[in-house]
Amino acid sequence: MNLNRFVLNKKYHFWIFLFILLLLSGITSFIYDIDLSCGDDYAFHMSRLEALIQSFNDGTFPSYIDCEAVYGYGYLVKPFYSDFVLIPYGIIGYLVNVDFAYQFFLFSMTVLCAVFMYNLVYKLSKSSYSASISSLLYTFSLYRLFDVYCRAAIGEVLSFTFLPLVFLGLYYVVYGDFKKWYILAIGFSLVIMSHVISSVLLFFTVIIISLFYYKKFIEEPKRLYYLVLSGIVTLMITVYYLLPFLEQLLSDTFYFQESAFTPSMINYFRLDIIEILKSATDGFTNRVGVGPKLGFLLVFPLFLRFFLKRNTTNKELLKLLDILLIVGICYIFFTSKMMSYTIFPFTSLAFIQFPSRLFEFVAFFFSIVAGCCINLVFRSYKYKLMIAVFIFISLIIVVSKSADIYIERSRYIGRMDQARYIDKYEHLFFLGMEYYPVKLERSTIRQFITTRGDSVSAKYSAIINEFDRNKNITSFNVHTETENVLELPLIYYKGYTASLNGKELPVAESAHGLVQVAVDRSGRVEAYYKGTFVQKMGFCITILSIFALCVYIFLQKRRKV
Repeated sequence: MNLNRFVLNKKYHFWIFLFILLLLSGITSFIYDIDLSCGDDYAFHMSRLEALIQSFNDGTFPSYIDCEAVYGYGYLVKPFYSDFVLIPYGIIGYLVNVDFAYQFFLFSMTVLCAVFMYNLVYKLSKSSYSASISSLLYTFSLYRLFDVYCRAAIGEVLSFTFLPLVFLGLYYVVYGDFKKWYILAIGFSLVIMSHVISSVLLFFTVIIISLFYYKKFIEEPKRLYYLVLSGIVTLMITVYYLLPFLEQLLSDTFYFQESAFTPSMINYFRLDIIEILKSATDGFTNRVGVGPKLGFLLVFPLFLRFFLKRNTTNKELLKLLDILLIVGICYIFFTSKMMSYTIFPFTSLAFIQFPSRLFEFVAFFFSIVAGCCINLVFRSYKYKLMIAVFIFISLIIVVSKSADIYIERSRYIGRMDQARYIDKYEHLFFLGMEYYPVKLERSTIRQFITTRGDSVSAKYSAIINEFDRNKNITSFNVHTETENVLELPLIYYKGYTASLNGKELPVAESAHGLVQVAVDRSGRVEAYYKGTFVQKMGFCITILSIFALCVYIFLQKRRKV
């Protein structure tokens, strides 16, 4: 009886949910054995985290480069792939170690993802039961598990976490207390500084959802004002990422610009409709292969929508569920071979690379619909409890089966018994080349760099000796009889600085895409990545914007008290 009172008491519902969440998160970490770390992009993102930690050691944060990457030639990812959300984990890695930081990152992002989703659905449905079911279905959905472990797509993992925050803010702006517009700005800022492709897709999705509620903007124009305000504040907060990104684009041309996905390429990655239908029933079997899937637990509850009567349920909630269901189905269509990206205007969507990225939004929409429909159709406490227990046990099975496939795949491709992760030098040569200058010839880059080694090339006769790489500083002695031009074993990015006997030298990009300096005498040359004024200014503007927003939120809350 005491247990029943505890379960039925609404003030304990969130704590019950949190306990189940932590239990599932722990089970997931254990079953997947994340020490394996065999995800496709693991080496790339681990290199980012290690470079961030190293910047704290060297004192080069917030402007830094991975000076150990590419055999010491250095690789600058930060302006193209923001590290903002990784900063707390970089500090943890600095204080403990990088492996613990990465594992804690996965665990904490899982918990935050579920908590943010719980808050969103609770606000929409006013039901802790709906919020709990939707949150668990979303957080442990097959596509998210695929992203977290098999792909190690850290950018998308972060966007999964902050997506509910964006839509909670959108709810306030469109329908609720529009003075809480800042939640939309915070959520969108976090997504932008996590994953660019997801943020662009999210932008279009927000527009689509907002159009369904255009009457609210007509009736209350202030809502449109706060929607625009949230966009302006988002731009101010994300200056830390946006300005350095634009600065690098204006200074050079990079592989990702010239090797962008074409409509024909994205067509190749469309999914067969039969496979999509099969994936909708997946989750309990050891099907061969791994890939983007929907899952039985996410899809089957959607059929409960047919049992909801308009005159017996919350009409606004029902309208929202229908909108989410329709948009979700449309997004599934966009992933299928029935869709063609070679037809205008869909050719402009080639930037998403893989149509299955839309499954992130499908999982988000469907989990909300599923949780709310289960709650509205089954009124009896007994049935709700039975369904909750069934979903909990099913999620353990789903995670277990998914982990089995992941571990088998890891063994098959030979990663299980390798070192802690794939050699990052090799990985950055073959899978992480997007942010190299195009002057580095793609077909011969590996041979060029490994053959060249730690040598300094001179345009005219010169003697180079006492070459040294000390953390982020590359130095050597040069003996020259005339003015000379030296090509250093460093990949060029805007932000490098060099000096000769303590006097600053002009830095340019060589014909091979390396750092080039002009010297007029003999002496000791030192070169390192100092960063740019724009990078440091962007960091300051972002910090000041966050501080100003916090002050605004504090004052807003004080007025209400």
